Amino acid sequence: MPHDHRPARPRLAVVLPPGAREQLFGPKEWESLTRTGEVVADCPDAGALLGHPGAAGAEVLVTSWGAPRLTAGVLARLPALHTVLYGAGSIRDLVTDACWERGLTVVSAADANNGPVAEYVYAQTVLALKDVHRRSRRIASERALPPLDDVPGIHGQSVGLVSFGSVARKVAAHLGRLGTRVLAWDPFLDEAVFRAAGAERVAELPDLVARSSVLSVHTPLVPGRTEGLITGGLLRLLPRGATLINTARGAVVDEEAMIRTLTERPDLQAVLDVTAEEPPAPGSALYTLENVLLTGHVAGTVGSERRALGALLVEELARVAAGERPLHAVSPEESLLRA
Repeated sequence: MPHDHRPARPRLAVVLPPGAREQLFGPKEWESLTRTGEVVADCPDAGALLGHPGAAGAEVLVTSWGAPRLTAGVLARLPALHTVLYGAGSIRDLVTDACWERGLTVVSAADANNGPVAEYVYAQTVLALKDVHRRSRRIASERALPPLDDVPGIHGQSVGLVSFGSVARKVAAHLGRLGTRVLAWDPFLDEAVFRAAGAERVAELPDLVARSSVLSVHTPLVPGRTEGLITGGLLRLLPRGATLINTARGAVVDEEAMIRTLTERPDLQAVLDVTAEEPPAPGSALYTLENVLLTGHVAGTVGSERRALGALLVEELARVAAGERPLHAVSPEESLLRA
């Protein structure tokens, strides 16, 4: 009788809170995932996983929001684990040094999340250069159409990107088709990276700020290094009528200094998808300043967009099952420079 030499299906532990599976996976994608791997533990949270008899045999952890923090103690309960497939963006709250000491392969679906973030920044940039936010308020309060003289328009305007990672490069690709000048600052990248993306490298951050009709922040929050990177002094360098967009992390911007600057400079506009405290404290001026637009984390994947995260995990699991290196594995060094 012929032997079946097909490799064994990797054993999966799935940790997804109620509703998350349907958000990440359609029926076809879930069927593909469970056909490629054998689910030995299907749990709603970390506590259920650690008490599950199949946890010890799990080789691949499939998880997303509500994932267990992978401490040494948790990993001790998952002795066979070698790969983590994380259906969300930042892995900062997921991994610990114990993961790298174990030699785990950690896959993030950040690249699938980054597309919608870039589309949001692109859309808000177009609205800013068309002066939509300010004009809509004036029309409502003045019951009249403001003149078009102060609307900058899109073509030839300078858009500055603070840090030039995956999201910012996607933004640059969108904006390049509009005839805008894309400027970018990132001290960790070579000139060739900017050139390939059609962006002009700006060596000094104050110079970038002073030249940007729209300034979009893409810097990850690295404790002790990037907190408060965007200071009040920098914000005061923004040209008249400029717009600040932040889809990175709220703490990258000195929020109190930003509030003071926006109070002093009503010509400026801030579009904030993230804030230092979420939501801001009830008494925060961010709720009442007319030149602030709060959008509350809508930039990343929402609704139907989240199926792209699940599709990425299905593809990566197929690579793991075939003995290949996942395309979206995050190295320990990269994890320090990500949001």
